[in-house]
Amino acid sequence: MTIREVVLPAERKQVEDFLESVQLRYEQNIDQTLYIQEDERIIGTVSAAGHIIKCLAVDSEFRNENIAVMLVSEMIKRLHQQGIYNYQVFTKPEYCAVFENLGFRILVSTPSFVSLEGGDGTIEKAIRKMQVQIQFNLGVDVTAGADIGCVVINGNPFTNGHLQLVQYVSANHDFVLVFVVEEEGSYFTFKERYAMAYLALKQYRNVLVLPSTKYMVSKDTFPSYFLKSVDDTTYNFAQYDALLFRNYFMPRLSIKCRYVGTEECDYMKIYNDVLKEVLSYRLKVVPRFEENGEIISARKVRHLIAEEKYHEVLKYIPETNHAVFLAMVQSKHDKPE
Repeated sequence: MTIREVVLPAERKQVEDFLESVQLRYEQNIDQTLYIQEDERIIGTVSAAGHIIKCLAVDSEFRNENIAVMLVSEMIKRLHQQGIYNYQVFTKPEYCAVFENLGFRILVSTPSFVSLEGGDGTIEKAIRKMQVQIQFNLGVDVTAGADIGCVVINGNPFTNGHLQLVQYVSANHDFVLVFVVEEEGSYFTFKERYAMAYLALKQYRNVLVLPSTKYMVSKDTFPSYFLKSVDDTTYNFAQYDALLFRNYFMPRLSIKCRYVGTEECDYMKIYNDVLKEVLSYRLKVVPRFEENGEIISARKVRHLIAEEKYHEVLKYIPETNHAVFLAMVQSKHDKPE
């Protein structure tokens, strides 16, 4: 049996049809796909999106022929060739043993899906790094317990609404962690979004801004957040993200409650609903803050940017960020008014 890589549209269509036959969907964010054929028909396939291995499927007639191991082993080899040495898996429970036998460790397991990670770097290492940063910057040892609230933001850009949400959390907890989504794909880069959050919040001694890491809201774990669409996998991706946060970040960082703003978009409504389902009383939904009767939202700000009304934007973002915001916009458009 020969492992082949999908190159032609016809090959992709064959893989899509095969996945559909086993109740899986070929996802939009896939970078590469491998497959094995027998008598001109596909009997097994696996794909990857960045460091995420997904869409593993093997024809039921060939389940005892080690095809899944062959496909995953080849995908890992190719990831290594691309400089990717830490990888995660989002798969059906029936394939869990395949990955465990290859040294993968379970992150989240539900009746619908299992996620695992393998290679160098682990979620535990990422969290230990955060614990050190919190100890250094806030002077608190989270392993000994602390009263910490948190928000996870994209901050595209950081607005007065974000600022007021953090102030609200600060009034209810001793310390606040603000995780800025590290994934790229927004109007402002991660470095720009992180800088805006940092500048707006550095005056608050009990607030620490941190990168979200790849374990929170990413294209790979929750693509609908970035694709701005709702499909049949949105719930599972949101559940995965919420369970990772509940099972790892909350206990190890002494996070007592996570705060989110109310949402209008369908894909984010689902996300908030799943967070509430998973986190229960440890999630608080805060109504969006208003300014002069208008809801302050990053979307509104981006619309103003698109209309080149750069100085009108300033009333919706913290004063500490005015200069850097205009500089960032100028670097992108080279013509702020």
